[in-house]
Amino acid sequence: MKKVFSVLILIPLLLGCPPKRREPMPMMFIVGFSMETGAEPSFLITEDFNQDGNLDLVVTNSGDNTFSYFKGVGDGTFENQLVFKTGQDPICIVAGDFNGDGYLDLAVLNYADQTINVYLNSQGGSFKHTGEFIKPGKIPINFAAGDFNGDGLSDLAVTLRYHKVVVLIGKGNGNFREPVSYPVKGQPTGIVAGDYNNDKKKDLAVALAGSGNTGVELLWGKGDGTFEPSQRFKGGGQPLTILNVDLNGDGYTDMVTSSNVLHALTALINNRDGTFNTLKDFASGNFPKFAAAADFSGDGIPDLAVSNSTDDLISISLGNGDGTFTYPPVYHPADEYPQGLAVGDFNKDGLIDLATSCRDKGMIDILLKKNMVNPKPDSALRGKTAKN
Repeated sequence: MKKVFSVLILIPLLLGCPPKRREPMPMMFIVGFSMETGAEPSFLITEDFNQDGNLDLVVTNSGDNTFSYFKGVGDGTFENQLVFKTGQDPICIVAGDFNGDGYLDLAVLNYADQTINVYLNSQGGSFKHTGEFIKPGKIPINFAAGDFNGDGLSDLAVTLRYHKVVVLIGKGNGNFREPVSYPVKGQPTGIVAGDYNNDKKKDLAVALAGSGNTGVELLWGKGDGTFEPSQRFKGGGQPLTILNVDLNGDGYTDMVTSSNVLHALTALINNRDGTFNTLKDFASGNFPKFAAAADFSGDGIPDLAVSNSTDDLISISLGNGDGTFTYPPVYHPADEYPQGLAVGDFNKDGLIDLATSCRDKGMIDILLKKNMVNPKPDSALRGKTAKN
């Protein structure tokens, strides 16, 4: 099975002149299966929640204040949805083991009522709400899960609109200690947890948008649940989402940000000394929302999938192994207004597939990977280093 590198969230227009366009690459995926969700599905994740060896899907439905859980069958199809009520306007969902039983639970961020709900895994293919409505702070935007203090339990880090990140340390029963606040140098949007200096302690990378200071700020984890702020790095114009992936195979985590304001992606290459080189923005499509990374071409190099919402297209940019990608991307049609993306081998054929939530259609499309030989074209979009 090919390695899935990461998932998350994305993005925008090419800045500068693109290279000469060549013959387009053939399509790499076919729509193998579609299924109904709740109203306005958006954020999408995949994990094997019931530990049956098949990947499952969970999606937030902002239009009817629910999330849907789909159990994977293992052949590229899924059982009918199980629907769970959330707070008002669920915009983000993460998986983590919040009670230490070895099964992945769920946490949902509700934008309108500014709360977080936790749903514990029943171990029988369902989830149960803890009954708590956690209040992380004023106007939460996004969040990430990770074990920040090394106790084996998942914790949460939440971005708040007014220049703050708050960390909630798990108690082990699906509830959390009081939030601890960390100021950041701009308006935080996307957030991911990762180990960027290979010290085996979870750090946080925060995308900063709004007016003034934009880019990416690192919060270096101390391993005890606390963090040390770092400098701000350039990370594209108005980045809204952020993705972890080792783009050049050096064993250090790099990042990709997205901006649906500029319609572009930006790669940040880890210098292995606590700093990052920011490469030139590269194209995706119109109003990109989310992105995911995986080895779609089978060459051992991570590629990028991006949902371009107003185009109703999923674009695939194949990696060159140095932080740059082939141009133009491969475009695949999806149902109306694709948003969330999740990657995994849904039919167990050893190839990485895609799932995307289509907001205006109220559906999830499953795009199954085709077995191809040498899918790369002979042109590449090369990035240049931007000074920090």
